[in-house]
Amino acid sequence: MEKQWYSARTAYEVLVSSEKKGYHLYEDRIIILQALSIDNAIEEAEKEAKIYAQKAGCKYLDFVSVFHLFESDIKHKTEVYSLMRDSKLSGDKYVDRFFDTGKERTKH
Repeated sequence: MEKQWYSARTAYEVLVSSEKKGYHLYEDRIIILQALSIDNAIEEAEKEAKIYAQKAGCKYLDFVSVFHLFESDIKHKTEVYSLMRDSKLSGDKYVDRFFDTGKERTKH
């Protein structure tokens, strides 16, 4: 059996105080890896997440979501993660609720 490409999304709590009192700081990571099956990919991602958390000084939150990459030739613009979710929210409200809450530490 040949290994295939997967991406894995994992979540962490950063163990430093947030700049805002009463808030926690969380990290969302996506990596790509090769595995024999989706179950194997989950196992590999969990192992990597625990190692990353130890090295980075954060807490792995035991959350992993794996996506099978359908292209075997990873190149520019290859889709590496996709998540579909049902919601009653409009597009703008959906983005505000799940992706752009105003609390992200990103540049726009």
